[in-house]
Amino acid sequence: MSRSVEGPVLEARDLRVSYGGHVALDIPHIALAPGELVGVVGANGAGKSTLVNALLGWSRGNPVVGGSVRLAGEEIGALPTHARVSRGLALVPEGGAVFMSLTVAENLAAAAPPDAPGHVHDEAEIEALFPRLRERRQHKASALSGGERQMLAISRALRLGPRALLLDEPSIGLAPRLVTDVLRAVRGLVDRNLSVLLVEQNVRAALAVVDRLILLERGRILAEGPAAAMRDDPRILEAYLGEAAA
Repeated sequence: MSRSVEGPVLEARDLRVSYGGHVALDIPHIALAPGELVGVVGANGAGKSTLVNALLGWSRGNPVVGGSVRLAGEEIGALPTHARVSRGLALVPEGGAVFMSLTVAENLAAAAPPDAPGHVHDEAEIEALFPRLRERRQHKASALSGGERQMLAISRALRLGPRALLLDEPSIGLAPRLVTDVLRAVRGLVDRNLSVLLVEQNVRAALAVVDRLILLERGRILAEGPAAAMRDDPRILEAYLGEAAA
């Protein structure tokens, strides 16, 4: 059962990731408040995926990771990935995470935990969030479009009852209309008090839905602030929105 959280739902301090002596990420502080949508943007190689993977305690390589990670006030930085998930931290990785040989309904059923820390979205809630999945309920995930698979991946994460949700590049490979649909659905979840950290390559789309935006460069925070202010930041205007700064 979920409990009320005072202070950040998710917070990291002195988060540092190194590969073979090379520092890939060095973040003094990052926090996610209850019911807040924070976007993380930056060029390829800026450290965006490294950040969400470090928060979850997962990596394809063998990095040296240091620092504190707290979820709902509990220190989880020394816990393995599965223990962080069971405490309410969920990640939808780049490309989604679904069982291709299972149907939509089977994928969702397989994700339901026996005792979730946060609100577990039931079938009706998921179908209201993503009506396309209702129509595709008996189709295998391998038969879905890229956008439908991303909707299913997010829905599977919601079935875990997360306190905080990490989304890594959900718009990759999606048509513009589907990008809008997916991010609007994410915004709706946040408006119902789910906390979301959104890593996104589509800066314009991210700015339309996030509360705050963080700009990463070479593994470090170059700038951060409310979406309205970051929209006018010269570094965002010129590098990501294709507009000249005034």
